[in-house]
Amino acid sequence: LESELGTVLLDKENGKYTLTYAGEQLYKRVTKILSEVDRIKTISIDNNQRQTIHMEGHDYHLYKYAINACKKVSNDYPNLDLKLSGSTNKLTINQLLKKKTDIGIVAGNITSSDLVSKIIGYETVVLCIHANNYCESLSLADYLERYPIIIDQSEYYNFDNLFEQSLSRPFIIDTNSDEVAQEGVLSGNMLGIMRSGRLQKDIELGNVAVIKELIPREPINLVMNKSSESDKYIQATFEAIALECCV
Repeated sequence: LESELGTVLLDKENGKYTLTYAGEQLYKRVTKILSEVDRIKTISIDNNQRQTIHMEGHDYHLYKYAINACKKVSNDYPNLDLKLSGSTNKLTINQLLKKKTDIGIVAGNITSSDLVSKIIGYETVVLCIHANNYCESLSLADYLERYPIIIDQSEYYNFDNLFEQSLSRPFIIDTNSDEVAQEGVLSGNMLGIMRSGRLQKDIELGNVAVIKELIPREPINLVMNKSSESDKYIQATFEAIALECCV
């Protein structure tokens, strides 16, 4: 290479080789070339047929944890399409077990031996209210008596497993949409149980007040079926998301 290029690529000192400036520049360019070669190989192997990766999870989690990684995956695999669908925890896990979706993002601990999971983040589950209705002198019981409560992802969170049974049960509105729960809280007319990530900006701006942290550190898991480990596209997408989050 040095003869062909007419320049020195390696320096030798004390028995060790180091790259010269020209060597470093060549290395950078070769790395890009090899990356493009890998992409060409992928296209030829698949006969230019498009593949689709299906991903499910909570709307906010798909946005927070998956979107940036999806761009990298699409660059690495031009013949790959990604389909993201908003879903609940319970439904996402069921779809993964039935192999009707490829990758899921779910909250809480994963217990099934048929699934591979990796923690990609943590969220705090809070009881909150519009800041205009927050009062330090009010007790938890006072809030529950005065306001209805909207609960995000009711199949996973419910009043009975988050509060003592001695507390009066308020009027409850169940929803599978964190956006609906957020708007309910911002309307100023109700309490909300949801993950603080969705409300972070409103909390920082002083629009929403946290009354109580119900689950201080809930794991957010990236999940796929064990049988999908042999699928290079699913595996590559899984690894790209995990690397992007890198908890």
